[in-house]
Amino acid sequence: MALVRDKDGKRLHVKSRHIYTIGLEMGMPTGVIARFGSMISEQNALMIATLLSPWGGIKISHSDIVKLPTYFAEGIIPVMHGMPPYDYFAIKPEKGRIPIHRTDVGLVILGDLIGARRILFVKDEDGLYTEDPKKNPDAEFIPDITVAELMEKDQDDLVIERPCLEIIKNSEVIEQVQVINGMREGNITKALAGEHVGTIIRK
Repeated sequence: MALVRDKDGKRLHVKSRHIYTIGLEMGMPTGVIARFGSMISEQNALMIATLLSPWGGIKISHSDIVKLPTYFAEGIIPVMHGMPPYDYFAIKPEKGRIPIHRTDVGLVILGDLIGARRILFVKDEDGLYTEDPKKNPDAEFIPDITVAELMEKDQDDLVIERPCLEIIKNSEVIEQVQVINGMREGNITKALAGEHVGTIIRK
């Protein structure tokens, strides 16, 4: 899905931008706008689950997390939408009303909850750069970095949502996050096999 930016430079999916714009124009608070974002995330999860259904893909809700061991034992592929369950209780950001805890944050929170050591982000970019490569073709690619180093850099642009860094830093289980380009054939298979493709952000 294509990515765009809001007025503060945050990366947003096209569909998310559209529904967030409607919420902003109607004067909705952050919590309601976050709920709008959840609806888009749920639509995406439904599409992915439908595509994976021939191989056991099913869409599950946040409350189904306790069923994960059963799903895995039966060879089922559970697909959950990524927006964290803050919804109306979303924390208002320092600037604007667009929620800062979106689908990237939701994935990292889920990974921490279920004890995942590795988290794989499938994006439409090769990984982390010193700047947005779509804006600056000369931006330097960063293949490997620690959370502390990345936080110290305080870059204006990140390939994952900034609050993810604090969650990874404070996690007792997450060892690394890998960001790969899902548009490049073979990348997902390589990453799942433990190969170093894209960017690895280590705790």
